[in-house]
Amino acid sequence: MIKKLATCITFWIVLSSAAFAQQRAIVVNADHKPLNNILVQLRETYHFSLSFNDRQLSKYTITLHQSFDTPKQAVDELLKNTPLTCTLQGDVLIIWEKQSNRKKTPQKHFLKGYLKDISDGEPLVYSHILTANKSFITDINGFFSAVVDSTQPVDAIFSHLGYYVLDTIINPDTLTFIYLYPAIVKLSEVEITGKSVDFISQIGQKPGIIKLNSKVAAHLPGFGDNAVFNLLRLQPGILASGEQTNSMIIWGSYAGQSKVMFDGFAIYGLNNFNDNISSFNPLLVNDITVMKGGFDARYGERVGGIVDISGIAGNTKKVSGVFSINNMTINSKLEIPITRKSSLVLAFRHTYFNLYKPINYPVRSADTTNQPGVTINVVPKYTFRDINIKYSGSIKNNDHYFISLYGSDDIFRYNIDDTVQFRKILKQTEEHNTQLGGSLFYGKNWRNNGVSNFMLSFSSLQKYYNDDYSIKKIYNQQVNNIAQTYSVNKINEATLKVENRFPVSKNHTIEFGGGLISNRSFLQIDTFDVNLSNINISSARLYGYFQDIISLGDKITLKPGGRITQAFYLKKVYVEPRISATYKPSRSWNFSVAWGLYNQYTALTSAVDNQGNYRFLWTVCDNKNIPVLKAMHTVAGISFIKRGYIVSLEGYYKTVSGLSRFMQYKDIVSPGIYHGNGRSYGMDMMIKKDYRGSTFWVAYTLGHTTEKFDYYPNPTYRRAPQDQLHEVKVGIVINLSPFYLSADYVYGSGFPITFNNHQKIEKDYPYSRLDGSATWRFLNRKTQGEIGISVLNILNTQNIKFSNFEKIPLNQSSSINIYADAIPFTPTLFLKISF
Repeated sequence: MIKKLATCITFWIVLSSAAFAQQRAIVVNADHKPLNNILVQLRETYHFSLSFNDRQLSKYTITLHQSFDTPKQAVDELLKNTPLTCTLQGDVLIIWEKQSNRKKTPQKHFLKGYLKDISDGEPLVYSHILTANKSFITDINGFFSAVVDSTQPVDAIFSHLGYYVLDTIINPDTLTFIYLYPAIVKLSEVEITGKSVDFISQIGQKPGIIKLNSKVAAHLPGFGDNAVFNLLRLQPGILASGEQTNSMIIWGSYAGQSKVMFDGFAIYGLNNFNDNISSFNPLLVNDITVMKGGFDARYGERVGGIVDISGIAGNTKKVSGVFSINNMTINSKLEIPITRKSSLVLAFRHTYFNLYKPINYPVRSADTTNQPGVTINVVPKYTFRDINIKYSGSIKNNDHYFISLYGSDDIFRYNIDDTVQFRKILKQTEEHNTQLGGSLFYGKNWRNNGVSNFMLSFSSLQKYYNDDYSIKKIYNQQVNNIAQTYSVNKINEATLKVENRFPVSKNHTIEFGGGLISNRSFLQIDTFDVNLSNINISSARLYGYFQDIISLGDKITLKPGGRITQAFYLKKVYVEPRISATYKPSRSWNFSVAWGLYNQYTALTSAVDNQGNYRFLWTVCDNKNIPVLKAMHTVAGISFIKRGYIVSLEGYYKTVSGLSRFMQYKDIVSPGIYHGNGRSYGMDMMIKKDYRGSTFWVAYTLGHTTEKFDYYPNPTYRRAPQDQLHEVKVGIVINLSPFYLSADYVYGSGFPITFNNHQKIEKDYPYSRLDGSATWRFLNRKTQGEIGISVLNILNTQNIKFSNFEKIPLNQSSSINIYADAIPFTPTLFLKISF
């Protein structure tokens, strides 16, 4: 009985389960319905868990009439013709997109941010950043951007000259602000241990390029007001001998062939005795980059070298200022925050007494080399002043802008009223120079991590020269007017340009841009009220450039590119290909090469009078009287860096054509404009050691510069006026904070000074000068002070200024040479107060 009852109950349960199962079958009835709606209805009807992207599934329309045993079967059938799939995780059905079989394109990620000074927020421009497999630099705004493969944090080393090196980790795709501590400024308030310092210069990392630390320049011997120029003259390849006053001579280039830029506008140079007073205010200098040759396609308009100087942006945190006084000038700077992200900078310099006292200069008769020298009394007078105004800031998206204005003026004159060989020499010479410049800049950061920089700039130089020379015979009081010359020379340049930089991939960064340049020159020369020359030329040019920075692994970097210029006035197109490469087999060794063609469309033409005196005049090239200068640069270098040591060796070969020289030397050639070619070759070597904030270096240049003009009787190359075979420079800065001791020594083998043109006699006068200085910094929380003493030409060696000597006729058969002595034994003092 019990068995029968159990059998009936079991049979009833089985039948009930089958009936229940039949009742709960998954039934789908859909006609052109969105997939998301179908699934929602099934989930609510049959009570199972389901996870999906509602928006994604709404894109698909389904038609299906069918029954299924399980929800999984029903969902699989609904997804059959879609790129979707379903998996069961626990009790939940999860719908997701199928993995594609196609190879995924790697997604680009960016390291990006700004590098700044922690004390005042000043952007650290052109700073170096090193990661495990690549290196790159910041731009003019301190911004950096580079492509990486993943979002993993990256170990990066940040360095800027004069600042402590920072090794830190940054995250890709995040705008990062990195701050560095200055190594020699306000460190009494900060304790930094275990950090190394990028101290005085970087050299050998790129072909022909030197990076300089403007902050350490203040500790070098000098007047304090010429700190930047003192630092430049101690670098290999930049002429220091002869203390040239109005032009940079780099790797044998001629006057006017190298360009100095400040905040993007050209500094043509005054007659401001650069060895004493710099053309630009050292208190405003942020970054100094020297390109001795082989520079890339971003730069043009010169066949020599480029000195690119960036000015400070100003303190955005608080009002600050500097007042400085030395033997020659007073100098002041004031930085005023206008808003939280903008600042106004004002600076002014002025000489406060006549720098030159009447001096008895040695002279030598030019008709014989054996005649003993005599002296002549020269009474010079010199006045100089300049002013800078700059407003800069940033707006949304960290776009940067600035407007920078500059004006300077100097007057140099000297009188001679003395008796030589029964003749009274009466001479009055005056030169008045006015330099103006300005730039308007806007830097745009794009969402794709590219950067575009827009700039409008203007620069002009006006030179007025007057020379009145006569000889009065003692015995009969007869006056013979020898020379009466008045000249006006003006040159200006206006530029509108845009520069772009975009990281395309991990191994490619493209740079391209272009602009419009307009030059105008005016030259008027009158002699005895007779107009000899009156030239007024304007020239406009449209240019563009492109270059690709290619990384071949983590050791080789190529930079092919070029520049093309349409010269409208000349009705001609000029093409300038450029290429450079670096090979870095390890962190210590670096090999580099560069080659390029370069053109210059304005020229500082030399004019030679009947005594062989050189004067230099700016003019726009017209390809008739003044041809366009054309040059080719070839540069190769090797450097080694380890444990604070830098050893760098660079070789160069440069040719230039289109040289012009206006000859009035009637005793030698017929008056007229003559043309020629030049070439220079040589090598630079530098050995430097940095140790705990102190540095020592030795620089040596071996070079030879020759020229060939069509007025030469023999078509052979001769030594150029700036030719010098050897130049040695030694420098040391000892950091005993708050005391700093420094010394430098320069030796040059001499230039070919011609003192008897009739006999073609030349003689080299070697140059030798030893300087020393001591500086003490006294600091507190609110006001910082600095006092220093320098002794220039400690050994009182008699040197001659390059191109600062003059020949004046004495009679029909002889003349005398007036040599302008270089700096004698000169102690100097300076005081600087900053807040």
